[in-house]
Amino acid sequence: MAERKQIEAKGFTSFLDHPDKNGISWIRRKKDSSCFFLGKNNKCTIYSVRPAACRLEPFTIVDYDYEKNSIELELDFPFVCVCPGVFDGKALPVEVIGKAAQIIMQKILALAAKDLGLSANDRGVAPEARARILRRRIEMADLTF
Repeated sequence: MAERKQIEAKGFTSFLDHPDKNGISWIRRKKDSSCFFLGKNNKCTIYSVRPAACRLEPFTIVDYDYEKNSIELELDFPFVCVCPGVFDGKALPVEVIGKAAQIIMQKILALAAKDLGLSANDRGVAPEARARILRRRIEMADLTF
């Protein structure tokens, strides 16, 4: 909600799609499938207030060890190959990526807790959140031979 308010404060409205089956509202895409916030020069128009998912790029969460409270990241293929902002020659700050991963993990935990009807601190929420991450990874994998 805080990310949305920061983006709206920049003058943008109606940038979210309707929630999907998991209750997640994704940023709309333009007709050419590019990001809603990609400007004329292929520059992000909300870079200073971009959401955690954008700060995490070009990585994606692939596992969550809730017992050690660690998040495993991987390059987000094939999307990493087409994002004009990924290979700009600058090093990605570990602190920014780590914080973004934590924010996204908190959102995944909150959604799992809501779906289970439990508090986010309940012992059953973290394993369910991890299972969702692993299921998503399997769904995204190309398992055809």
